[in-house]
Amino acid sequence: MVPTHLGLNVLAKGEFGRRVTSDGVEVWIAQMGPFANMNTAFIDRDSGVVVLVDPYNGKRWLSALSEEGLAPSHILLTHTHRDHTAGVKRIRKQYPEIEVWGHVESVSPSLLGRIIFKQTDFTNIWQQPPDEQVVWSAGKISLVVTHSPGHAPGHVTLHGHEVYCAGDLLFTAKSGRVDLPGSDPTAQWRSIRYARDLLRTLPSDWRLIPGHRYEWIDGTTPDWVSLGEALAHNYSLNAKKIEDFDRLPYQRFDDDLAA
Repeated sequence: MVPTHLGLNVLAKGEFGRRVTSDGVEVWIAQMGPFANMNTAFIDRDSGVVVLVDPYNGKRWLSALSEEGLAPSHILLTHTHRDHTAGVKRIRKQYPEIEVWGHVESVSPSLLGRIIFKQTDFTNIWQQPPDEQVVWSAGKISLVVTHSPGHAPGHVTLHGHEVYCAGDLLFTAKSGRVDLPGSDPTAQWRSIRYARDLLRTLPSDWRLIPGHRYEWIDGTTPDWVSLGEALAHNYSLNAKKIEDFDRLPYQRFDDDLAA
């Protein structure tokens, strides 16, 4: 029998899962919006650094941080699909000096691409080639940024402080679709192969935070799974050849373009 996910990692609407990691950095997780987007924040209270990854609901994030006497200092975007940038405008309006980071290639030039990509003016950019990493840091927060294109051009993943923020490269059991404007199935396959090797080097009990809370192998929809669980059971990570990967049923389908 295939083991299933045993954690109770399901956040209620408006709830923030909070954990202080062994290095003293707080990691907040939230699920927001109609596409079950997963958001992550890294917080270093001593230096006043508050990093938001793919904020969906700017108003809700600002309210939750304000209740703790905190203010966002940085936004890091895994990619610029509208559902991953929905909260940026509201946050920037209140904090116009905030740094907004993304990869230089994360904009689709096609007319159709503009429907699903949100025009985002970065204050800072990453520009490393695919499957290369750079270290991003502020205060005690240090994250490895890997260029992982395929689902979208310029897509990146982030890892550090006991979590791997997969964006739409990987979900708990699946991976991001490859039939949207700017998608590249071969690039996605290469990025997933690289991610598999990377995840094997990280502690197996770290959390994989997906871009969306989608179905796990037992039919539940946890907010996250461990890296060990993902390596053992994620269908894309376990595809042996690109032909196997290409045949996975969730790669291309006809539903809302935002996912």
